[in-house]
Amino acid sequence: MSEQATAPEYAACDCPEKVDAALERTEAGAGPALLWLVLDEFHPPAVVLPRIKRGLRSRDAQTRANALQSLGHFGRLHRYVDVESLALLRGALRDRTTLGGCQLRGYADDAADDIGVFVPRHRLPRWLRRRHAGPWRPRRLRR
Repeated sequence: MSEQATAPEYAACDCPEKVDAALERTEAGAGPALLWLVLDEFHPPAVVLPRIKRGLRSRDAQTRANALQSLGHFGRLHRYVDVESLALLRGALRDRTTLGGCQLRGYADDAADDIGVFVPRHRLPRWLRRRHAGPWRPRRLRR
């Protein structure tokens, strides 16, 4: 009987409790499980966003990188991001931890770009609007 490497049970899960358990144990598959949860259309933002914030606070660099990707996807899908997540993102923009030849601030920069493009400008803080905001759309002039 050959022993095959099996994927963890939370690698493609849609169960928030399993994602919580993986994040708590700081397991390697916690980040991909978080991404899967964000992209699953059946979970409301109130279930997903707290888990993204936990991932952004993780000690594991790969989990933080996946949480940043998840935050960008969340902003694209739901057209908003809360203030606490934006504060964590701002801190991640200064994170020089190296992961696979790239720094985590590169992942944060991509997430900020996604949020800047898909979240309405009036919901973004000034620091994000200045550097990462999407196309500016002027108001229509009244005649």
